[in-house]
Amino acid sequence: MTLYNDIGRTYNSTRHADSRITHRLVHGIGINPPATILDIGAGTGNYSYQLADMGYRVVALEPSQVMRTQGKKHKNMTWKEGVAESIPLEDQSVNGIICTLASHHFRNLSSSFSEMASVLKEKGKAVIFTLDPRLCPHDCWLLDYFEPLLKDAYTIHPPVKDLVRLAEEKFGRTAEISPFPLPHDLVDLFFFAGWKNPELYLNEFFQKGTSPLAKGQQEMVSECLNRLRNDLENGNWHKKYGEIIHLNEYDCGHFFLLV
Repeated sequence: MTLYNDIGRTYNSTRHADSRITHRLVHGIGINPPATILDIGAGTGNYSYQLADMGYRVVALEPSQVMRTQGKKHKNMTWKEGVAESIPLEDQSVNGIICTLASHHFRNLSSSFSEMASVLKEKGKAVIFTLDPRLCPHDCWLLDYFEPLLKDAYTIHPPVKDLVRLAEEKFGRTAEISPFPLPHDLVDLFFFAGWKNPELYLNEFFQKGTSPLAKGQQEMVSECLNRLRNDLENGNWHKKYGEIIHLNEYDCGHFFLLV
């Protein structure tokens, strides 16, 4: 929570709801407005707002006061303070649950899934947008330049097979994985979103809006960024990785968990 009280101060500068992610969330929950949707780890409410604007009744759950203070307002949105391990809602009170790039910050994923299953109505669906860094290609330039900052990702993000097994155990039904190769023009600028635009990682606002750069040891972050900056200036990055700029999408290991 402390991290996102810091990140939250500039979060809206670079983090915006991407319509393609919103579409996948809506398709995954498979219910029409005005159903009630719980957005866990809502941040400043970017995706909550888009769903509310579509007519859904949205409960935006967020532990960070800074995030909630900056949170978007909509007549169909209700903000609540809380964490996934202890959701302040009655059992079987929501028709669907979404969570976008927040589940890796849960303190206890098992307890969080149990809580989700409890507040979800019998036929309701949960859709979690997350990633498994093990699925990212080993020759991805981001792993080359930022490996020291991404080591934690292999701890906080469980292998996809373990995530599916846990979800099925806690929800008591079959879970499905739907891959999401990242488009080159994402407007939600999370860490891997700049795979085609290395210069983006030198932007101060981008750095403050992504947890690997925002929470990393400053000396290590500076070392990684200086190496990238130097290689962009001397042409080494383009010699080694320039072919990537011809791609329209790239699979960095992101997916939707549908349960």
